Amino acid sequence: MATAASLSATASSLLAPAPATGAAAAQCCSSSTAALFPTSVPSLRAYYPRLLLAFRRPAVAAVADPQGAVLEEEQGEQQEGQEQYDDDDYDDGYEGGRGPAFTPPTRPRTGKAALPLKRDRTRSKRFLEIQKLRESKKEHDVPTAISLVKQMASARFVESAEAHFRMNLDPKYNDQQLRATVNLPKGTGQSVKIAVLTQGEKIDQARAAGADIVGGDDLIDQIKGGFMEFDKLIASPDMMPKVAGLGKILGPRGLMPNPKAGTVSPNITQAIEEFKKGKVEYRVDKTGIVHIPFGKVDFPEEDLIANFMAVVRSVERNKPSGAKGIYWKTAYLCSSMGPSIKLNIKEMLDYGSESSD
Repeated sequence: MATAASLSATASSLLAPAPATGAAAAQCCSSSTAALFPTSVPSLRAYYPRLLLAFRRPAVAAVADPQGAVLEEEQGEQQEGQEQYDDDDYDDGYEGGRGPAFTPPTRPRTGKAALPLKRDRTRSKRFLEIQKLRESKKEHDVPTAISLVKQMASARFVESAEAHFRMNLDPKYNDQQLRATVNLPKGTGQSVKIAVLTQGEKIDQARAAGADIVGGDDLIDQIKGGFMEFDKLIASPDMMPKVAGLGKILGPRGLMPNPKAGTVSPNITQAIEEFKKGKVEYRVDKTGIVHIPFGKVDFPEEDLIANFMAVVRSVERNKPSGAKGIYWKTAYLCSSMGPSIKLNIKEMLDYGSESSD
């Protein structure tokens, strides 16, 4: 019993802080408390071996001599404890009592962000073969570019011929927006399914002009129910108050009738005939680029040139009032699945003026 009492007394004496007065006492008490019982979790992990060692000392000190001299056994235990509970061995990635830097979890990429970088993409053998037919940074005139587009169209379907223009426009400003239509003299090479929203005797006129779908309130209800089996939607002006409720459905698909696009017209018959013959709508996107198809690669070169120059003249004619400096930046031609052909802007505009003369 005496041995147990002496053990507990010695343990309490070793754990108790030395008596002090004033600020020194408060500082000593706070430092000893912080050393034995740190508040933060990283500090607790870092000082855990020392805490164990502090509680092991009373058991060894119980066999000390009456004068307070520590026996060799205690020294051996202390050295053993220091080797066993070295702070460096129990680092666990913490430095100075601080944890590792927090790394937020990464969210999976979707859409365009999920695509590999351009340097990491691998092209098909077909693309690499047809790419040898052109010089990547060379600028071509219009007839040469059209000829190369036809040569490099080697997909298993009839590809479209496309034009891509980078304009010096910022569409976030109202006076720099470009949206218009162009009538391709040789057609688009594909059939267009046209739906017409009108009422009264114009319904019979639309059907006679060749409209595929004609209706009024009943067609609006079908569109609200998810009916989208048409390529163009033409509306008469008197139907626009009712069509306004379809904005959330038709707007994201690019089918909302608009006067600038020629899809809101009092002359329904003329609008249908123009779109059937090859009327194409184009607009500048948010990056200042105009994308427009102007035919099929199986067209004769003369027909493709005629359609392309009609597009160039239309873009030049509809230049926004807020456009400043150089209007045309770059121009490229390509097929649906083929590489792009860079055009010489000056020669392209001169060729357009010569052909128009």
